[in-house]
Order: sequence, then C-alpha cells, then structure tokens
Amino acid sequence: MRTSIILMVTFFTLVTGAVMAQKEPTRQTVFLQTNAQCGECKERLEGVLNFTKGIVYADLHLEDKKLEVRYHSKRISLEEIKKLISEIGYDADEVKAVKTAQDKLPTCCQPGGHDH
Repeated sequence: MRTSIILMVTFFTLVTGAVMAQKEPTRQTVFLQTNAQCGECKERLEGVLNFTKGIVYADLHLEDKKLEVRYHSKRISLEEIKKLISEIGYDADEVKAVKTAQDKLPTCCQPGGHDH
C-alpha cells in the first residue's frame, strides 16, 4: 500500500512537471552586434523591441554597440529579432540593415554620422 502511494505521488510529480515545462516558455538572452551609436539609436531600438511580443527586455550598450535581448524563444525567434532590428535601420550581427530604413534614420544615427 505504501509503495503504491509513493509510486502514485512520483508519477503525479513527473506528469505535473512535464505539463508545466511545456507551458513555460523558454527564455533566452543574446547579445547582438549593431551599428547603433548614440542615445537616439538606443531609444529607437529599445522603444520598438521592448514593446514587441515575445521580447522580455532589450538594452543597447552604447560602449560596445551590443544589444542585449532577453526573449521567449517559443514566441519569437532569434531570426525574427534580427530581421526586426534590420527593418528599424540597424545591423544585427550578420543581418545588414534594410537600406531604405537606414536612410530614414536621422543623419547622426546613420553609419558614420558621429564621425563628422
């Protein structure tokens, strides 16, 4: 009798854990190299990404131009995040900025804009 109760509790715990694991989204954190270079770039990128479904947190580190993104991998893919960044007008690792979007950025936010 005692063994049966232990087996039932163990089984219940395993099944409950498996069901909970399926419902809980997987969180990932990545650092993406960008060509963003100023406070306006930071506001623009974070403003879009922090209000994108599936993204938990985005923070641009201006010192090294790396964008830290924490996201739910079951809701949005890394490829989708990179594509979104490129559509805003910035590079995201190997994904280059969409030229038309980049051209719409303020002059200071375009590549070389702070070199003048």
